[in-house]
Amino acid sequence: MPNELAASTSPYLRAHADNPVDWRMWTPETLAEAARRDVPLLISIGYSTCHWCHVMAHESFEDEAVAKLMNDRFVPIKIDREELPDIDSYYMNALQAMTGQGGWPMTIFATPAGSPFYAGTYFPPAPRGKLPAFTQVLTAVSQTWTDRRDEVDQMTRRMDRGLAEMADAVTSALPAEAAAESLSPEELDSAAAALLDSYDPAWGGFGGAPKFPPMMNVLQLLAAFVRLGGTASASGSGGPDPAGGDGTAASARESDDGDDAHPMDRVRAEGRLGWLGADGHLTGELVLDCLIAVRGTLARIASGGMRDQVRGGIARYSVDRQWFVPHFEKMLYDNALYLRAVVAWAKVERRLDPKSKWLALAEREIADTANFLVSDLTTEGGCIAALDADSLNEAGVSEEGAAYVFTPEEFAQAGQAGLLGLVDSPAGAELSGQVVAAVRIIDWLGMEDVPFDADHPAPWDIEATRRQREVLAELRARRSQPARDEKIITEWNALAVTALAEATLYTGAGAEGADGADSDGAGADGAGSDGADPREWGRTALRFWEAMHERFERTGASDSVDAAGSAGFDVRRSFTDGEPGPGRGGLADRAQFITAGITVRQLPGGAASVPVNVLVTASAQMLDDFTAGGEDGILEVVDSLGDGIIDVKSADPVDNTVPSGRSAAAEVVLLLAELGVDAVVGADASAAAAGDAGSDGSEATSGSALLETGRLLELRDRLLGVYRALAGQAPRGCGHALWQAERALGSVRVATTDASLRAAAARHPSLTLLADSTGVPGPDGGEVAVPAGTAIVCRGTSCSLPVGTAAELSALVAG
Repeated sequence: MPNELAASTSPYLRAHADNPVDWRMWTPETLAEAARRDVPLLISIGYSTCHWCHVMAHESFEDEAVAKLMNDRFVPIKIDREELPDIDSYYMNALQAMTGQGGWPMTIFATPAGSPFYAGTYFPPAPRGKLPAFTQVLTAVSQTWTDRRDEVDQMTRRMDRGLAEMADAVTSALPAEAAAESLSPEELDSAAAALLDSYDPAWGGFGGAPKFPPMMNVLQLLAAFVRLGGTASASGSGGPDPAGGDGTAASARESDDGDDAHPMDRVRAEGRLGWLGADGHLTGELVLDCLIAVRGTLARIASGGMRDQVRGGIARYSVDRQWFVPHFEKMLYDNALYLRAVVAWAKVERRLDPKSKWLALAEREIADTANFLVSDLTTEGGCIAALDADSLNEAGVSEEGAAYVFTPEEFAQAGQAGLLGLVDSPAGAELSGQVVAAVRIIDWLGMEDVPFDADHPAPWDIEATRRQREVLAELRARRSQPARDEKIITEWNALAVTALAEATLYTGAGAEGADGADSDGAGADGAGSDGADPREWGRTALRFWEAMHERFERTGASDSVDAAGSAGFDVRRSFTDGEPGPGRGGLADRAQFITAGITVRQLPGGAASVPVNVLVTASAQMLDDFTAGGEDGILEVVDSLGDGIIDVKSADPVDNTVPSGRSAAAEVVLLLAELGVDAVVGADASAAAAGDAGSDGSEATSGSALLETGRLLELRDRLLGVYRALAGQAPRGCGHALWQAERALGSVRVATTDASLRAAAARHPSLTLLADSTGVPGPDGGEVAVPAGTAIVCRGTSCSLPVGTAAELSALVAG
């Protein structure tokens, strides 16, 4: 008979419903049962694409004898870490404190109150090396609970104190005055230089194996490159320094030997721009090295085996240093962040040289990744969480990579004349075949004597390569496919919506069937080629954002005010088949939802589907719920609202696999300041928010007051100021925050309703926000209008006169 997990919204939990273990879900009732029985909790935390979670489940949780021991002496609880990230974070801190390491599956033994006293990860069914058998652990913990309860109580008291202190360890390390200001250009230079110290010149990325895709740091470096004047001379105008008012680019233009020529000007003059970065070696000049590290990292990923050369998309991480052999699970957040990064890369490369090989590669990555998201990672109403690494091989045995690897004999059917080939890496020795890669892309990028034009296409656009992809796709389609985790996780889904909208904006295409507004062939020269349909990306982004909003309204309508936070609108962490999961939406969920709305709103027709007042209300609620001014002047930020079971609320500012809640909120505040919400707040914020507040509108008025531009800019700086403690010492842990700090130094808003000017602005690397109106309050209480056929460029409260050509607009946006 199935256990309690059969009713779960988590596919991962439902996969354990037929275990002989009497699994329970994380609820107050479950903890109360443990107290009644006076037995410990055995908490097993994992997720659907976790390879060793599946291994331990098969070895131990499907075993009748092991299950009897678990059921008799513990109350077993199964948790999907993706549904309850705050609970996962809490116990991961405990695991790391106890053992010095972390990972999944996470195995936690806790008191009936949830206080941990013993922790580990994977335990084998029999002793293996230094690992005891799982049954030995179960017996020892049970005996300790029964015979040495005083020691357990002492341990839990120490752990409870330590975990509570850990919750704000980083944010409390700064004096208030240091945390009140965002990072300066000099501090951001130091952070970029510190990051580059760990750059791998041979293979790209940072550090050694295993290598994870460092997309937030890539975005940071791209923004630093632009700030340092890397794209300023791209037009060859020879005009004044186009840096923002801080003079950063001007100082960057002076080399150590006193030469006034900007490093990029010298690179152009020497004819090195086309192959700069192909060999990966840094030069010692910060502006050049930012570009080299980005090119080296993204080109190596794009050409390696971690990137699916057949269907697009990237895997979770590379087992080896070369990006050849992946851990094959595909996560939504990785692919969303990758798409955001390659869109930003394409903007920079287009500004440097619109006919370059680098731009062609960036646009290939945009098209293949966006197509992969839409075709392989969607379900009704949103993007799904992940594709599993494992699938059944020909013998019917679950095997990692079985759906993706090929034997030489199988690959021979696709031919050898194209770009694709098999890589032979020791890291893949245990796989049943070899991984497909496109390593010759690196050679092509570095060959000055190999032309690239209409008569000499990119190697992925030749017929032989197209045939390779078709044949390999057919072979893969005949195999057992990896399982899909069809949870819609708000944070990740919103990240994907943002990425798809940004990709659509880059191509010049519109949402809801609008024709592309591209005047010089963005879609035709890469991002819309080879079966790509940027309009479908935009339609998907808009549809999924609207679906998110509708789910939150529907769920909120059935909740009480106390449960939802605000009556009528309940942001949940996850949904499966339309049913809300057990977790309330945290700060990251709220922030990514709002950022996605702001981005979708920039699509043609998007403003009608994403009214400003909806964003104002959601933002005010987010700030009310998750931030507070501390007595010492430091902005207090929490990542979650708690679940009533464990009281400690996490406040981790570190950007890990996804942006932290704090840095995601900083992006929201930065974008809101550019959106011009003053016009809404000043005119009718109370009325706009009244539907989600009390009948007198007092709550809405209070929250909306936080959204005046001056307050937003102050809040942005206070959110980012805390990263001063991390930027120079651990820049790999705050890439998204550093990207926002870079953007904060030179935010640019373009207001226009002209299709061709919108397309030109959307491709500029300096653009922060594209709007239909200025966002500047006019004397009549409305907004200052944009004359037809023109564009206005604003920096803060300073706006340009209207301009009517793409060249004039580009010059203004550049500075």
